[in-house]
Amino acid sequence: MKKKHSKAQIDYLASREHFLQISNQADKRIAELKEEGKEVGQAEMEEIIERVGLHRAYNELTQAENVLINWTQTAIKTEPEFIQNRTNFEELYEKVKTDAEARGAILNLAMRLNLDLV
Repeated sequence: MKKKHSKAQIDYLASREHFLQISNQADKRIAELKEEGKEVGQAEMEEIIERVGLHRAYNELTQAENVLINWTQTAIKTEPEFIQNRTNFEELYEKVKTDAEARGAILNLAMRLNLDLV
């Protein structure tokens, strides 16, 4: 059976893929400058980041992550595991804005969910 993804999951996957592509473009441009023997300082880095749109792609990814995290809070409320471990999940959600590990754990959980919620 094929896994169904929610809109939040699909949007996150698309944003993550876009960010990775943009990041790779920036890396390639940096490598090209180094191969040409040019020094890559802060000004050059800022120009590359601006040119490839890395900040915009990062902001879009963060926004998609936030939507996905919010979606999971609604999606798992009726799940038995959530109900049994409500306190642990609530503590994890509290940490999501300040703790990268907690954020990653929630995103990992979110992508494993296979619910009929859209």
